[in-house]
Formats: sequence, C-alpha cells, structure tokens
Amino acid sequence: MGYQIIWPLRDDILWLGDYIKGITFCSREDNFPGKEYYGQDSVIITPNFVYLGIMRPHLWGIGDDKIMSSKYSILNMDHTDWKSGFTFDRKFDKEDDLYYNVLGLKDDSEFVFINNLYNENRNCELMRPENYDLPVVELQYIDGFTLLDWCKVFEKAKSVFTINTSLNYIIDTLDTSYERYVVVAHNEQNKKEIDYLFSTPHEMICK
Repeated sequence: MGYQIIWPLRDDILWLGDYIKGITFCSREDNFPGKEYYGQDSVIITPNFVYLGIMRPHLWGIGDDKIMSSKYSILNMDHTDWKSGFTFDRKFDKEDDLYYNVLGLKDDSEFVFINNLYNENRNCELMRPENYDLPVVELQYIDGFTLLDWCKVFEKAKSVFTINTSLNYIIDTLDTSYERYVVVAHNEQNKKEIDYLFSTPHEMICK
C-alpha cells in the first residue's frame, strides 16, 4: 500500500534482512519510528503511519480464536494464501557449502532429517537417531550459516521429523517429496493452532 515496512527484531536474527527484501529490519534497541508503540497489542491506523501489534488478536473477540489466522482476520485478509507473502532469497552458494563441505553429504545421499531445537528438548522417540536405518542429519547451530541455509538439506531429505517451529513454514515453501514428514506439536491445543496452515503432506502428533 506504499508504506515503508519497519520490523524490529532481536539482534541474533537480524540476518533475516540479508534474505528478505522490501522490509527494513532493525534492532529492537534502535530508535525506529513508532517505537513508543512497540510491544503494545493493538492496531493503530493513521493517514501516514500504521502500527500492527498483532501478537494476540485471537483474544480480541473477533470471531477467530486461532493464533496465526487471526493476524490476517483482524486485517480482513485471507490467511490461506500466506505463502505468497513469504518470499526469501536463497543463498545457494552457502546452501551448497553447508550441504557438501560441512555436513559431508552428496547428491545421492539418503538421510533422515531431525530437528529437536526449540525452547526445550522433547523426550520423543522420533528424535532419536538410533531408531533409523538411514543416516541422520540433525539441525544444529553452525557459525556462518542461518536456518535458511538449510533449505537444500530440507529438500534432499528422505524423511523429516521435527518439533513444531519456524522451519515448518520454510519447508512449506519448498519443492519436497518426503516418505514421512512428521511435525511434533507441543500439545493438542498447539496441534489445533497450526495443523491447518501447512499444505505439504504431513503427520502431526503430540508428544
């Protein structure tokens, strides 16, 4: 609509600005326009400035009690097309470096991908590498690489087993064909909150 988009982030994820264009990402510590409103759960619309503090509109009584879709509903938008608004530049040289040189994978490698990184580890049988006949690649923090640099790994995996987290949204934008894709929700409520979002064929379980 012609607005400059300013999105404050934690300093440890400011790297998003290298991958997502059209948005001015800044540190939450910066003196950015509208900082006096930042953190408020509200929508402010003026002719020259709009503030979207839409963390919890599912609690606003708007007729949509789902955390993610309510962010669209409050703005009279259709959430089912969310992927068209999630575009990012892929750094294919970094993806190849991670895939071939760091992880030691080849074009014909067959492997299971596991992600148990979240705010806490889950005691889930699906996350135990010894349970699989194929080699297992586990998501890990590696200096010099970001979560988006794992896209080649996500695409080449035979099966994926992951805690519900941000990489599920990344996977849903990629061209994948998994033997199994299992998302482990935190609880039944969390399963209800997210299962409807993803079009990539998957199983969703609670553990």
